Amino acid sequence: IMNKIICLAKHSKINSEKSILFFSFLQRLLINLGVSIIGPIIPLIAVDLKVGLDYIGSTISIGAFVLLVTAISVGFLLDMFGFKKIIFGGAILFSLGCLGLFFSYSYSMFTIAYSVLQLGVGTITIATLSLVGNHYFKNKSKSILTSNIGLTLGALIAPLLVSLIVLINIKWQILFTYLVILQVFLMLILIFLKMPKKENTGKNFKSLFNINKNVISHPYIILCGVITFLYVSTMQTFYTWFTSYFSALDIKLGISSLFLAIYVTANLVGMFAKNYMVKYIEEKKLLLISISLSFVFLLSAFFTPNLLAKIILIFLFGINIAGNFSLTFSIGLNIGSQFTNIVSSLLHAFSYLGVILFQYLSCLLYTSDAADELDGVDLGGRRI
Repeated sequence: IMNKIICLAKHSKINSEKSILFFSFLQRLLINLGVSIIGPIIPLIAVDLKVGLDYIGSTISIGAFVLLVTAISVGFLLDMFGFKKIIFGGAILFSLGCLGLFFSYSYSMFTIAYSVLQLGVGTITIATLSLVGNHYFKNKSKSILTSNIGLTLGALIAPLLVSLIVLINIKWQILFTYLVILQVFLMLILIFLKMPKKENTGKNFKSLFNINKNVISHPYIILCGVITFLYVSTMQTFYTWFTSYFSALDIKLGISSLFLAIYVTANLVGMFAKNYMVKYIEEKKLLLISISLSFVFLLSAFFTPNLLAKIILIFLFGINIAGNFSLTFSIGLNIGSQFTNIVSSLLHAFSYLGVILFQYLSCLLYTSDAADELDGVDLGGRRI
């Protein structure tokens, strides 16, 4: 009888572990789908709200600043209140942001809604990644990469949905109502999901800061932070302004969205490839190779005038840049599993700081002539 009880307990633990990873995968897919929709439809939003791309760029920078504030605080909040409460709170904010975007028919409403959306996204992103890193510490690299495949799938589905709404000529705001429905479904799953508890939970902010202050100044973590600063800012800015870049080359939004889907497909291929290779290649070596190749392919893509060659180089760039944050986070966790939450927060903070700076620079590049470019963009039959 005792053996049966032990077997049942082990089976229950395995099911719980699978459920946590699967939930994190789905939740990360959904939030990245929500935020990734914005990038491809920037030309549509600019026209509907009667503002220039510089205004939309400013809103995206504000959203990145919200993410930075979230990253600084969520790690401590996780230690104080636990995973489930923080993820649930993030889900509520994400839902409110989606509802706000559905009713966004003015620039101010769009900015507020997008900021609330990013507040939810930042909270869930850090909490779910910390959950996976903490719960699967012995097999952290593979589990983190698996979880982040959900993010990549969300980014892949987004441009396909944009191509669809352009094709059938419906309002972009409609997409966000479906996201709310899906988020409510995941919130119901979260209620019944068993979450691991940490020893630090319930401690006050001051005691947690004293525990984690050495991590904040750790040279190893600062190096990982610099890597994520450059990696995430490049990848996120590239994705956000992808369709706007091709619009300047007189490529229709429907077509450039398909190009974006090809790029994200490359990200997905890269994630699966690294999920396999990490079993045979040391994390540091794999990360160094990926960073070097992604830099070469991106630089080549920008200086190549031939469109086909440009798409091929972007595809190769997408394969190599995918999964680098997951590898860096996994490397950063080598300082100890007890610091999972603060490491997650710090690396995300570095990432969002990079996004703020890179988005601002991208905004400056478009400010001078973006509005003129948009006057002639053909949105698959919708001339603007």
